[in-house]
Amino acid sequence: MRHFRLVALALLATIVVTSPASAQRTRARSSSSSAPSVWEIGVDAALSLGLDSPRRNALQIPAGSLRAGYLASDVFEIEPFFSINNFSGQGQTSVTIYNIGVGGLYHFSPDRMKSQLYVRPFLDLVGASGGGTSNSNVGIGVGVGMKWPKLNGRMAWRGEGNFMTINSSTSLNFLWGVSFFTK
Repeated sequence: MRHFRLVALALLATIVVTSPASAQRTRARSSSSSAPSVWEIGVDAALSLGLDSPRRNALQIPAGSLRAGYLASDVFEIEPFFSINNFSGQGQTSVTIYNIGVGGLYHFSPDRMKSQLYVRPFLDLVGASGGGTSNSNVGIGVGVGMKWPKLNGRMAWRGEGNFMTINSSTSLNFLWGVSFFTK
């Protein structure tokens, strides 16, 4: 429960800090809004630092996850994501780990042509199988990130830091990726 309070406090602090900056903008919305039917397809490299004992760290390059976000409005995006990793070695049991989840990105600016700060709460189903056993757990987390658009808004670099908790394990994760937009 302590980890959930930490995640909620980080989310609240982000909203409080960024709200005054958004409220000061007086510019009208542009006519080229990111209306529905715009998709964001992307991949992320990931660094995961375990915060509990025993500590487990992971680095996934070039792709920690594949994601496909649907822009439901100018500022809200629904983003399912997926990853699968298989680890095997000579004379050792093979292990497969998968993540399936969905996040909701809230962008603090509706303008896709400028850098955008966002907050992303998410749910994650994490499973593992190997050696004749398998299990899965549901995790919850929240992330804060930034998108840097390039190529007239057709692609963007994306960086994010997030906290995630699954059962009694908590991790601090850093994602860096690239996104491509359909419109």
